[in-house]
Parts: sequence; structure tokens; C-alpha cells
Amino acid sequence: MYKPTYKKRTARMISWVCGSLFTLFSLLYLFVMQADLLATAQHLLSKGQTVYSPLWGAVVITLLLLLLQGVFRRIMVYPLRFHALYYFPSCVVLGLLTSIVPQTGWNVQLSTNWIWLTVCIFLYTLVTWTALHFPDRKNGKQNAFSFLWVNFLWLALQFCMVNSIANTKDVYHYRLKAERYLVEGQDSLALQVGAKLLQADRSLTAMRMFALSRENLLGEKLFDFPQYDGSQGLLPCFSDTTYTHDWTNALYKHLGGKPGKNMKDNTRFLELLSQRPSATAAAKDYLLCAYLLDKDLDAFVTVLPRCHEVNDNLPLHYKEALVLYNRLHTTPAITYKNSVIETNLNDFLHYGMQYTHATERSNQCRRMYGNTYWWYYYYQELPAQP
Repeated sequence: MYKPTYKKRTARMISWVCGSLFTLFSLLYLFVMQADLLATAQHLLSKGQTVYSPLWGAVVITLLLLLLQGVFRRIMVYPLRFHALYYFPSCVVLGLLTSIVPQTGWNVQLSTNWIWLTVCIFLYTLVTWTALHFPDRKNGKQNAFSFLWVNFLWLALQFCMVNSIANTKDVYHYRLKAERYLVEGQDSLALQVGAKLLQADRSLTAMRMFALSRENLLGEKLFDFPQYDGSQGLLPCFSDTTYTHDWTNALYKHLGGKPGKNMKDNTRFLELLSQRPSATAAAKDYLLCAYLLDKDLDAFVTVLPRCHEVNDNLPLHYKEALVLYNRLHTTPAITYKNSVIETNLNDFLHYGMQYTHATERSNQCRRMYGNTYWWYYYYQELPAQP
């Protein structure tokens, strides 16, 4: 006979294990993966009046989700094999809560794929129907593990559902984290966010450029990061109002001027700004980097002597550009010699000659020389003009 006491002990164990796993998942998910997203939501919805605490936020939200599970448990009665389904409403709420994206005017909206969420709810309804029509066997003593493994499966599927309906886009999360570090003045940490990956967008690139400039490393490490937007990636898009904090004011104060609403060409803006008395040294370096990103070596060489002495103390990418300029011009406006960099340029050019297919040559050269100006000059396509 299947003893009631054994069944109660098994039910308590399954309840405790499922609750512990859900609690652990929720805390780690909210505290580690989605803290910046929730901080964005609270900042926007409160119009900047409150500050989100990642630790306490994760704890409070998890407790509320556990309370929701408790309420749902009083409504539904699942067999032990389906005990983990009590957490389905909590998982849906958790996924929706972390699917937000910022919008214009201190607002947010959900980015959930509603069709996929509808499919998940439909599948959950089918499983619930099955659970209610095929209860646990009343006779015979079943091993507790036979109940545990199937509940582990239901929990794993629900955790995957949370991840699929939430906002888990890498670049977006990089932007939020980098922005937070910028506002806190931790530029070195901002530069470490997603530094080893090739994914980036214009906003993230602009944040990285600002951090490099404040660290006086713009001409030294510009091409340590992917540059897909040319000179347009140096500054944020004027129409982009999705930033959590207004770090752009600090950027334009750092440069000594701000572009007008109709100024869409960053290079032209930086040219005009560099002629004003308010222009800072950082603005002039921004202009030099804009020329490099536009692959306009003639303009770069024309402006460089106005900003820096042309010697071996120049930033690395300026020296790489000068060596390349001298290689491409028979009568250069500036003659610059650097045996080490010239050797590296020769190695780069010869290395690329080993590969006949253009795509393979680009990829292989990027692996070895992707952080040089030369790879950008020869292989990176320029975006369309604004």
C-alpha cells in the first residue's frame, strides 16, 4: 500500500526543491543578468526620482513571485509529477517584467514576442489538461526520484521560456551597463563591457569613444573596438532619446560644444567646433579620429600638425596612419619614419597576400591585425553618408 506519510514526505521534498531552484534562478537572473534593465525601468518610470537597488530589487521581486506561486497553488491542484507547473504564472510575470525597452518621454514598453508567449500558454494549457486527467498512481510506492526528474524538466522548460520572452539582447545590455559606468565616472570599467565581442551599435560605440577620450586613449585604442558606423559612431545620434541618464551633456561639455538639431555629419560638426575658442583638446582628437574613420588621410595629415607635434610620441593609430599615408603617396605633405611600425605594415600586407578569397583574407587579417588602423582602412566598409 502507498502510505500517506511517505507521499507527504515526498510532496514536501519536491515542494522544497522546486521552490529552492526557482528562488535561486530568480535571484541570479534578476541580480546578475537584468539588474541594469530594471534600473532603467525604475529610473524612467519615476522620472529619475528614485534609484533601483539590484540586491533588494531581486529579493523583493522574488518574494512577490513566490507569493504569486502560493496563491496559484490554492487555485490549482497538480499531481506530484507536475508540481513545477505552479511556477508557470511567476515565470510569465518574470519574463514580462524583464522584457522592457525604454521609449521617448520617460516611458517604457514591453518587447515581448506575443505570438511566442501565446504558444507557451497554449502548451501549458495542454500540459495542465494532461496533468489533471492522468493523476499520480494511488497504489504502489514510487521512488521520489521519479517525481523529481520530471519536475526538473518542467522547471528547465519554464526557465527557458523566461529567457525567450525577456529582453536578453547582448548589445542592449552592454549599452545599459556601459552607460551606468560612464555616469559613475568608471571609464575603465565601461570599456571592459563586451570588449572582446564584435557586436556593437552606434550608441555603444559612442559611449566607448567618450570613455576612451576621458582616459586620453582615443588615438591609442580607437580600433580596439569594432567601428561599423565610421565617423558617425563617434557621437550619439541626436534623435536617440532612449538613454537612461543624460550622459550626452557631459560628452559635449567635454568637447566644448554641441551640434545643432540639423547637423547630421559628425565630421563637419567637429571641423566647425575645432575652429571655435571653446573647442577642447579632446574635440581636436575627435576630429582627427573622424578623418581616420572616414579614411580621409589627406585631411588627417593637414590637421594633425595643428594639434600634435609629429614625432614618435604620437598615439599609436596616428603613427599607423602616417606610415600608411607615406606608403600611399610619392610626395607626402608630411614625411614620417618609424622602422617598427613600417615593419608591422609590411607584415600586415604580406600576411593578407597569402589568401586569395577576399572574405577569408579579411577574416584572417582581422584575427591578427584587427586592432590596427590598417585593417580598418583596407577591409572595413564605410556606411552610407547621412
